[in-house]
Amino acid sequence: MINNKKKRLVALATTAVFCFSSAIYAAPTTKTLNAIFNGIKISYNGQIKTDEKEPFIVDNTTYVPLRLVAELVGKNVTWDGVNKQIAITDNGPSTSDQAQQISTLTAQLAQKSFEIAQLKQEKAALEQQIKTLQENQKNTTTDLSKLEEQLIKDYEEYKNIEFDIQLSGNKDKITLKIKVDLDDFARAWSKLSQKDIEKYIQDICDDIWDSFKDAKIEGYIYDTDAREDVVEFKSDSKQKLKFDFVGNTDIADLEDELNYDYKNYFTGIRLSVELDGDKKDIVYEVRIDYNAYGDEWDDLTDSQIRNFMSEIYDDIEDEFPGADIEGYVYTSSNKTMLAKYYRSSSGSHRFERFD
Repeated sequence: MINNKKKRLVALATTAVFCFSSAIYAAPTTKTLNAIFNGIKISYNGQIKTDEKEPFIVDNTTYVPLRLVAELVGKNVTWDGVNKQIAITDNGPSTSDQAQQISTLTAQLAQKSFEIAQLKQEKAALEQQIKTLQENQKNTTTDLSKLEEQLIKDYEEYKNIEFDIQLSGNKDKITLKIKVDLDDFARAWSKLSQKDIEKYIQDICDDIWDSFKDAKIEGYIYDTDAREDVVEFKSDSKQKLKFDFVGNTDIADLEDELNYDYKNYFTGIRLSVELDGDKKDIVYEVRIDYNAYGDEWDDLTDSQIRNFMSEIYDDIEDEFPGADIEGYVYTSSNKTMLAKYYRSSSGSHRFERFD
């Protein structure tokens, strides 16, 4: 008997693969070789693989079954008897697997085609929206330009002051820019009350709302000389304007102080002080209820009234050095002028009293 531990003669009728050599050896059918079977096992990724054809050693070379090794690494092995050729080919998917892959890819293609069609529709809709918005913007810009021309015609001059009016924005939100050189029109500007300025802005905004009733408006009056805003304003959803007199903030504070300091300057006479203008040109007006305090006022001497108006002048000058300052006393009922005070460039007092 021949066993795995003994040498025996074997006629190699099949082809084997070297395990430790890169060459393929095909044994002639007529030659006999000494082969050793020694219980050799094949391991693939840590797992033992078995086959009815056991690996063996011939001339210190180990042979293993070609088909077993090929199938372990995913290859097909066939024998071409006519050409005496071993054919090794890659494993391909089965017919059923191919059919499944085709079905899956076809479904994916259909889904992508559907998504592309949707995207094309969305693209067309967005392009139409853009076109509509551009047309609306063009129309709005044209309308704003025409409205701006009309506003300039109607409001470029107000109370002897020249303004430059500009509009920008769209039908929902409009910016109103009003520019003025307060160096050229300081005196006329100082004579405007806050109510005058608010009414001027309100009238312009009302004309804008006649054309764009749903627009929110915000803007400012800009002093091109000082390069700063003097009034800022904005509307709410109910077309109500809110004003902020930026340039007059300090003046308003000073007005409160003057009223507190001078309301009882003369015994038995109640007075009030109002300030108008900006930090370069300020007018103060003293109001007196002449019906109630006329006799007491008439009893005052020119010197008393001049000193009173001079002290107010000094307080204003302390806060705004270099400002042009004028002072007046008016009756509160019909605004009759009772006195006037200012100083010349040389610093001399200029005082007038009117009966």
